[in-house]
Amino acid sequence: MRLLSRAAVLVLGIAAALTVAAPSTNAGPSTGTWSEAVATIQSLDDGRSALDHVPADFSRVMGYSPQLARLADGSARVINPDGSCSVPGEGHPFDFVVPCQAHDFGYDMLRYAARTHSSLPATAREDIDGRLSSDLHIQCMADRLPTTRASCDATVAVFRAGVGFNTWRQTYDAPDDRSGLPRTAGVVLLGGLGLFGLIPGVRRRLFASAAGSGRRGYRRR
Repeated sequence: MRLLSRAAVLVLGIAAALTVAAPSTNAGPSTGTWSEAVATIQSLDDGRSALDHVPADFSRVMGYSPQLARLADGSARVINPDGSCSVPGEGHPFDFVVPCQAHDFGYDMLRYAARTHSSLPATAREDIDGRLSSDLHIQCMADRLPTTRASCDATVAVFRAGVGFNTWRQTYDAPDDRSGLPRTAGVVLLGGLGLFGLIPGVRRRLFASAAGSGRRGYRRR
């Protein structure tokens, strides 16, 4: 019976999380015609071609002019020159600067498309994330020491997991401070309900604490 009750609480937690975390209705592409933003995103693995397709008003809308930079193997990427790796240490001691700046530019293309109501494919953000992973591995391959390369690849795996979770959390939309709130609330709710339902000791301590507080608050007259 206890096992069934715990399982029921977990199922309710998952259901609640999925309900709160439902994707937004604008997660997919609009029905408009494909724009220069689409062409830019589709050619991100060819920096010169991507730079040629950057919309003419990108600098005005986003506040900077994208530039070209090169990976360790000489491949060109369009970057946000002010971008960086959004993790503690920024990926050091590995040279992840250009891949992260290219990823930042890709996300800025998503923001640009959202602000200008340009049509984008539903997989655009996943494609940009996939390019980041590939570019990071290119940087790792430039290290000739097998032990260092293995450590570099492990770091890339951490990057990929973090970026993938954040993309899911923000429902695959353009990055925005508010776009991840529904799924963040769902994850927190799921974690709280699961913890409460599956760890009897936690539940007993909470009830005991509440009962103890009630007794302490009562005094005979």
